[in-house]
Parts: sequence; C-alpha cells; structure tokens
Amino acid sequence: MKFLKDNSYEIVRVFINQIGITIFSLFLYTAVGVIDSESLNTNIKIAISVFATLFYFVLLYMASWDIGAKDKIRVDGGRMNPAMYKGALIAFFANIINFVLALISILTVSVFMASGNETFNSAFALINLIMRFLSAMYLGMLQGIFIAFKDNTSLYYLLQSVGFFIMPVFAILVNHIGYVFGMKDKKIFGKTNTHKSK
Repeated sequence: MKFLKDNSYEIVRVFINQIGITIFSLFLYTAVGVIDSESLNTNIKIAISVFATLFYFVLLYMASWDIGAKDKIRVDGGRMNPAMYKGALIAFFANIINFVLALISILTVSVFMASGNETFNSAFALINLIMRFLSAMYLGMLQGIFIAFKDNTSLYYLLQSVGFFIMPVFAILVNHIGYVFGMKDKKIFGKTNTHKSK
C-alpha cells in the first residue's frame, strides 16, 4: 500500500498516457474505416497499431527515464535506497485493469466455447468491448497476427484476448528499462549530459 501511495501520481500518469494513445488509435482506425478494400484496410490498421504502440512505448520509456533520473539524485544524496524494479512495479499497477479485463475475456469466451452458454458470450462481448477501447493501440496488430483464425469467430476472439493479456507485459518491460537507464544516467534518445560544473 505504501508503494501505491508514494507512486500514485506516476501510476496514474502511465494510465493517462495509455488512454491518450488509445483515443489517438481509435481516431485513426475510424479514418481508415472508410476504405472499401478489406485487405488494404487490414494492412493500414496493422501499420497504425504498430506506430501507435511504438509511440506509446517511447512515451513510457521517457517518462520512466525521468523518474529513474530523479530517484538517482535521491539515491546519490542518501535520501532513498535504490529500487531497480520501481519502474516495472509502476507499470504493473497502471496495467492491472488491462490484465483483469483480458483474463475475464479469456475465461468467459473459453466457457462459452466449451458450454455454448449465451450468458458467457454476452459477458464476453461487454468485457471485450471495454478491453478493446482501453487498449486500442494493440488491436490492429492482434487482428493481423490472428487473421488466419478469422472464420472461427470464438477462437479468433480468444486468441486476441490472450494477446491483450500479453501486450501489457511489454509495456512493463519498457517502463523497467526506462527507469533503470534513468537510474544509471544512460540514454537511448539523445546524449547523456556529461557537463560538470566547475
């Protein structure tokens, strides 16, 4: 609980970045929706998804790098102990809702496939809609990856739900790398500031 309280701002910031990127992605998907060719439409959606996801990961990296750099100053000054997994934990808590929605989607569609019970199909449809809205940047890629299963609708959605469960793991990894690089004062984007005050 102390970690959540001390890092609530950073956790909310990561989640807000996700919402911003998902709205951006949905806007682009809607614009592509007017294209009449299904194959071209799919390819453009995949490209949008890859671009939006990479952009999101860059935002995560830069934000977590800043957190790591600020914590480095505190560690060097003896005001805090190093916690190299802080970036990963921040991203994990920011992505809990994504994991929960994806897990519920996987369970409900799996039960529907096994039993044919329409109640589970209805529950899946609702949860799946919310999940896709919150993580729209991944949608085009997951549709493209599993397009071979499109004719088997339930399996197609099950596999996408598994994908929606896996993708936040990459976001956590990016956040972790950004934080560690910030703590070590190493940069991927730009040069490390080597100027010393005289």
